[in-house]
Amino acid sequence: MAHIVLEGFSQEQGEFLPAGPSVVEGIVNGTPVRALCGKVWVPGRDPRKYPLCPTCREIAEQMGWSVPSA
Repeated sequence: MAHIVLEGFSQEQGEFLPAGPSVVEGIVNGTPVRALCGKVWVPGRDPRKYPLCPTCREIAEQMGWSVPSA
Protein backbone atom coordinates (compact mmCIF):
# COMPACT_ATOMS: atom_id res chain seq x y z
CA MET A 1 0.00 0.00 0.00
CA ALA A 2 0.98 3.61 -0.54
CA HIS A 3 0.55 5.86 2.48
CA ILE A 4 0.14 9.59 3.13
CA VAL A 5 2.88 11.18 5.26
CA LEU A 6 2.30 14.56 6.91
CA GLU A 7 5.64 16.31 6.54
CA GLY A 8 4.62 19.43 8.45
CA PHE A 9 2.35 22.44 8.39
CA SER A 10 2.54 26.23 8.16
CA GLN A 11 1.40 28.42 11.01
CA GLU A 12 -0.62 31.58 10.51
CA GLN A 13 2.58 33.65 10.38
CA GLY A 14 3.85 31.36 7.60
CA GLU A 15 6.48 29.53 9.69
CA PHE A 16 6.77 25.87 8.63
CA LEU A 17 6.82 23.34 11.45
CA PRO A 18 8.06 19.85 10.55
CA ALA A 19 5.92 16.97 11.79
CA GLY A 20 8.76 14.47 11.54
CA PRO A 21 11.16 13.12 8.94
CA SER A 22 10.18 13.83 5.34
CA VAL A 23 9.74 11.08 2.78
CA VAL A 24 12.83 12.32 0.93
CA GLU A 25 14.85 12.20 4.15
CA GLY A 26 13.58 8.67 4.72
CA ILE A 27 14.66 7.55 1.25
CA VAL A 28 18.08 9.24 1.36
CA ASN A 29 19.04 8.54 4.98
CA GLY A 30 17.02 5.42 5.70
CA THR A 31 15.01 7.29 8.34
CA PRO A 32 11.62 5.81 9.25
CA VAL A 33 8.54 7.97 8.55
CA ARG A 34 5.02 7.75 10.00
CA ALA A 35 1.88 7.66 7.85
CA LEU A 36 -1.45 9.20 8.81
CA CYS A 37 -2.72 5.70 9.62
CA GLY A 38 0.16 5.17 12.07
CA LYS A 39 2.30 2.81 9.98
CA VAL A 40 6.03 3.43 10.45
CA TRP A 41 8.46 2.33 7.72
CA VAL A 42 11.51 3.36 5.72
CA PRO A 43 10.28 4.48 2.27
CA GLY A 44 12.06 3.04 -0.71
CA ARG A 45 9.57 2.14 -3.45
CA ASP A 46 7.57 4.19 -5.93
CA PRO A 47 4.19 4.77 -4.21
CA ARG A 48 2.47 5.32 -7.57
CA LYS A 49 2.73 1.56 -8.16
CA TYR A 50 0.52 0.72 -5.16
CA PRO A 51 -3.07 1.44 -4.09
CA LEU A 52 -3.58 4.16 -1.48
CA CYS A 53 -4.08 2.95 2.09
CA PRO A 54 -7.84 3.26 2.80
CA THR A 55 -7.20 4.47 6.36
CA CYS A 56 -4.83 7.23 5.17
CA ARG A 57 -7.40 8.22 2.52
CA GLU A 58 -10.22 8.36 5.07
CA ILE A 59 -8.20 10.50 7.51
CA ALA A 60 -7.09 12.89 4.76
CA GLU A 61 -10.66 13.28 3.45
CA GLN A 62 -11.97 13.92 6.98
CA MET A 63 -9.41 16.73 7.26
CA GLY A 64 -10.73 18.22 4.02
CA TRP A 65 -7.61 17.47 1.98
CA SER A 66 -7.84 16.76 -1.73
CA VAL A 67 -6.96 13.11 -2.30
CA PRO A 68 -6.32 11.76 -5.81
CA SER A 69 -8.84 9.15 -6.91
CA ALA A 70 -6.25 6.81 -8.45
